[in-house]
Amino acid sequence: MLEFPYCSENETISKRFLSKFHEFTDQRYKVAIKWITRKVKSLFPLKDKNPYPSCQIYEGTCVCGETYVGETKRNVEVRWREHNDIRKDSEPAKHLRDNPTHQFEWKTLQAAPKNYRPRKNLEATIIATKGPSLNNQLDTKKLNLFRNGVT
Repeated sequence: MLEFPYCSENETISKRFLSKFHEFTDQRYKVAIKWITRKVKSLFPLKDKNPYPSCQIYEGTCVCGETYVGETKRNVEVRWREHNDIRKDSEPAKHLRDNPTHQFEWKTLQAAPKNYRPRKNLEATIIATKGPSLNNQLDTKKLNLFRNGVT
């Protein structure tokens, strides 16, 4: 049995080879060809992985213990750089402006939807759960499905 990667050119060459082989050996040997196929993605194992994806909920922790939770549709590394820029108006930037020796360590918490409203709702849920000190979300509202109760 012979193994070859499949492509139309290999198929044409192998047919010609088998014809000549059988002619030369007077058909004394049986030869089978096994075509090897692979998924295209297996041909590119060295493709770079993006360590800073987009559409994420993230958390920053300052060296002083203050925390901040945010969301972005853009690349998180770009957003984190904006938070670390004291010229910006985000809460972490204001904190760094007031405390020049401090710095934040950032991490992603989870992937978020691409659509704005579901992403903001997910962020609000995580803020309500974690209670980060730098987020200025004051209160969460209860969702009343049935205003007059269920009868």
